[in-house]
Amino acid sequence: MLPIIAGIVSSLFSNNMPQVAQAVIDKGLDYVEDKLGIKIDATVQGGLSPEKLQEIKEAAMKHEEFQIEQSNKNTADARAMQVAALDQSDLFSKRYVYYLASFWSVFSVIYITAITFCVIPLQNVRFADTILGFLLGTIIATVINYFFGSSRSSAIKTEMLNKKE
Repeated sequence: MLPIIAGIVSSLFSNNMPQVAQAVIDKGLDYVEDKLGIKIDATVQGGLSPEKLQEIKEAAMKHEEFQIEQSNKNTADARAMQVAALDQSDLFSKRYVYYLASFWSVFSVIYITAITFCVIPLQNVRFADTILGFLLGTIIATVINYFFGSSRSSAIKTEMLNKKE
């Protein structure tokens, strides 16, 4: 059974569904099947067919709370790792996350300023746009989400608190 699960997880990761794969690892295949409402059966080799991968992708997109749950878990894990780093005596280890966030913040500001005010050769415009999209959509968003949380997760927490009252 373990090779089949490994094949499923591998197929999910390689087809850009890391949240679903992580849920299979953390909570088991039965949990994911129940949550998505579909049976995830692997082929003899342990991989998933393209049709099954598409079905899983569509089911995961319909379950936004599933995606948010995994994203929040990943952020919580990163914050827990930082708490552990703060308990160390090594000053660099304590401040590493801040150094990394500072580097990417400064780099992003410099890059955005440069491509806004400098002339970009025509053959490099596509690369400049791709890098800008990566910085804005991934790096900056991740840094802000790590330190300040996301507005969506805040809304979910508020809803949960209101339900408990």
